[in-house]
Amino acid sequence: MDKGFIETIKKNIFGILGLGIVLIAGVVYLILQDNIVVNYHDQLDGEVIGYLLHAKYLFQGVKEYPEMMNGISPNGLFMPAPLTVFLYKLFAPYMAFIINAIFCMICGYVGMYLCVKQITGYGSIAAIAGVLFAYLPLLSVYGLSQYGLPLLFYAFFLLYKKEHVWSSLLLVAFYGAMSSLVLVGYAILFFGALFYLYLIIRKTWKEHIWLAIGGLLLACVYMAVNYELVLQILGFGGETYPSHKEAIVRYGQDFWNSFKTIFVRGTVHTPTHQFIIVIYATIMGILSIFTLKKVPQSIKHELYTFYLFYILNLFFALFYACYQSPFVADLRNRLGGVFKEFQADRLFWLSVPLWYLIFAICLHISWEAVKYLWSRHRYVICTGVLICSSVFLLGSAAVVFYYSDFNKNLHRLKAGEQYERVTWKDYYAPDVFAQIDEYIKEDKSSFRTLSFGMYPAAALYNGYYCLDGYSNNYSLDYMKKFRHIIAEELEKDKALRKYYDEWGCRCYLLSEELGSNRFMYPKDNGITFRSLSFDFEEAKQMGARYVFSAIKLPEDMAGVRPLREEAFRTDTSYYEIYVYEIV
Repeated sequence: MDKGFIETIKKNIFGILGLGIVLIAGVVYLILQDNIVVNYHDQLDGEVIGYLLHAKYLFQGVKEYPEMMNGISPNGLFMPAPLTVFLYKLFAPYMAFIINAIFCMICGYVGMYLCVKQITGYGSIAAIAGVLFAYLPLLSVYGLSQYGLPLLFYAFFLLYKKEHVWSSLLLVAFYGAMSSLVLVGYAILFFGALFYLYLIIRKTWKEHIWLAIGGLLLACVYMAVNYELVLQILGFGGETYPSHKEAIVRYGQDFWNSFKTIFVRGTVHTPTHQFIIVIYATIMGILSIFTLKKVPQSIKHELYTFYLFYILNLFFALFYACYQSPFVADLRNRLGGVFKEFQADRLFWLSVPLWYLIFAICLHISWEAVKYLWSRHRYVICTGVLICSSVFLLGSAAVVFYYSDFNKNLHRLKAGEQYERVTWKDYYAPDVFAQIDEYIKEDKSSFRTLSFGMYPAAALYNGYYCLDGYSNNYSLDYMKKFRHIIAEELEKDKALRKYYDEWGCRCYLLSEELGSNRFMYPKDNGITFRSLSFDFEEAKQMGARYVFSAIKLPEDMAGVRPLREEAFRTDTSYYEIYVYEIV
């Protein structure tokens, strides 16, 4: 074997070991296939359906996708990572999802590893931070919007240093095609512009022209893959139908709770689980202030990086809390238009990798302190620092592992059907819908359906054309028209009425007794209704012929009759689906 190759392996042994740990999760996913446990919120109910329909009509130039909401604009089905659509064109949907998830984890690991190695010089610490970051339960349907941030930071760093320019530009362009302009891209471009303005003020911009080129390239890629959406937002050409977003009412949140959520925990869409890291970093920050004059210059530079990242995360949390405050929410409602719709608070998405860069710096500085104390024979203090650092490391690792998708799927692999978490197959129920297909035996494009007690995404996934669906940008007229079907139920409950009339992204059969917090009910749920009122005559006029319900409807329900008395189900299905014909 080539001697140089062996030396390269030895030099990067920690990086290779870390990558192997990340790939273990990938192996588990590939073994499980459509039995993979998935966080279905904002993944299976939304983005996956978007990818499927975009893939189905790829390069066909269609103006509407007829499967959803009696025809929805492609802009109404958000693709957070446009290149991912090719996976859904080439592979079975669950396999496309798995391949994308594994790829995102690998990119997250590699990017974090390279950044930490650059900052600390330690491959072992870089591998630890990389594995923890890769194992975070980030939503892979967002592509590299979160997972790819460290890799993008590293590419921009190389452009700043004028090193590996062409490969760095390629990484920047790839990130743009695998991430979202509206979720995180605008924040990257904004802070990139601010930094370059700083270089202009310092009159050093010419030395870092490649950094500007990288930023412009990223902006161009975003514009190219999102041009229709940008035109719609600006009102120039393209489709400018009134969006249901015009009806959305913003409500403020408690400042302190909002701040705490971002700074300490993360949100549903950014599950960073950094509570232990915040404690570690805060202690490190306070102690370092008193010892700053005594540390070597190399460590001092690292501490300055630490302070910068900590202050940025503090700023992101404060900005989010202010933006979510009642005062700003009321101001946005009064201004309307883009001011109301634009979610500038998503700047905090940039904090996702920063916490794990901070964690790596804390580990490195702790290790340097241990070596220094040991050399000065201060064994007691040295042992204390080592124990404390180990506790923070093990604690952070335990938290990340506990919340990771890998942990859930490992349990599924070991326990099988006994593990109660919802899987891909549970959610979409292709086996149950295959029975329904066989029973109905009609061209699915010739009629429309509604779903109740289950997400409409399941019917959409199985090829049915639905009046209902989940979209953050569909026609306001359709929102008003669909409302007639559920109007009586909305009038029973003020909270439910506000949920639909003042948000409305879930265009579902809503009921007062079920509320708006749950849309998925298992078989043998035993639910009965005191009163349930839907205008199925309106639904029929809109083209609906069948209702798929995971809950048995009242026998005296007006406007529908059971297609057969017993529900469609299998021994292993999560749902049982009652099929009703609209009469």
